[in-house]
Amino acid sequence: MELKKFAVRYCHQQQDSGMEALFFELLKVALGTQDGLSKNPSGKDWQELFLMCQQQAIIGVAFSTIEKLIQTGIKPPQQVLYNWIGIIEQIKQRNKIVNQNAVKLCNELKASGFECCILKGQGNNLLYPDVFSRQPGDIDVWIRGVRRKKDNIKGIIQFVKKHNPHGIACYHHIDYGSYNDTEIEIHYRPAFMFNPVYNRRLQKWFSGKICEQFIQQVELPDIGENVNIPTVEFNVVFQLAHVYNHVLHEGIGFRQIVDYFYVLHGVGDVELAYYKCSGILRYLGLEKIAGAMMWVLHEKLGLPEEYLIAPMDERRGKVLLSEILRGGNFGYYDSENVKATSRLKKNVQRVKRDLRLMRFFPSECLWEPVFRVYHLFWRMRYN
Repeated sequence: MELKKFAVRYCHQQQDSGMEALFFELLKVALGTQDGLSKNPSGKDWQELFLMCQQQAIIGVAFSTIEKLIQTGIKPPQQVLYNWIGIIEQIKQRNKIVNQNAVKLCNELKASGFECCILKGQGNNLLYPDVFSRQPGDIDVWIRGVRRKKDNIKGIIQFVKKHNPHGIACYHHIDYGSYNDTEIEIHYRPAFMFNPVYNRRLQKWFSGKICEQFIQQVELPDIGENVNIPTVEFNVVFQLAHVYNHVLHEGIGFRQIVDYFYVLHGVGDVELAYYKCSGILRYLGLEKIAGAMMWVLHEKLGLPEEYLIAPMDERRGKVLLSEILRGGNFGYYDSENVKATSRLKKNVQRVKRDLRLMRFFPSECLWEPVFRVYHLFWRMRYN
């Protein structure tokens, strides 16, 4: 908690452009888009870089930069290095545990008559050069019933509530509870939009791609068993919608931005050309967030232009960057989120967020309060 309080204060002191620039250089070296740092960081610089990486949940990814720098004689102070290495080992062990839990959970769900697809998380790990470097979170599983009677939202919710009577269903997922010390979310929709027109189109797009996502199997590291994960082409839309929702809802960190960096690296030339030229992102209401993401990915992480799926939008990109630095991973370090301890305060905080982002993402921000009212009645019906 003390770290969080300090980090909240630190997040609002990000006016030091020199420190910020050094942080992005560290990330570029880790991602292979830059060869080295422009200066040798001081002991204080390393401590601040360590904290920023913790806030953004990319401490495992960033460590590859340290490994490269140590070969040239540059390394953090001993205590910072030991702390960093300690967390790296925890991340590796945690990834192995979450991989095991993902396989076991899917096997149990299959035995209960469901097909499973692991969203984000452990599937994204496979896109990274080091499959154990990404900091794991919970397990998100998209399921559908093999038997028709289970192939509906109500049936899935009823099934989960037998396992976890206290599970709360929301529009796209329900809490499955803790599974071997890993939190589980069962999805019946991968993601959603606040604008009803765009949401209808997005759900239709998901439905049209659903069969492909439940047949692509991969073997998770050190497990020896297969699970289903989405195609990289599906993730281009799904993870962009996921980022958009979190930007408007509570905040987003660089872990998800780095995920998207590797998603775009994994997409083939034909698919990249399709997203650039088809107008599908505009049709789904994702054009504005895509432009913002492309600016951040290119300008701050060094993603080459050939991987960009939309024209860069500097104005919205700077807003997105500000939101990322403001709150860290899922807005955890945003002082407004910290203060929102009651349902009323959380709703007030969301209205403030809508007003702050209205100029840049008007469609979603205008519809968010309306969706919230609709969602209240939706939850009453399904819970």
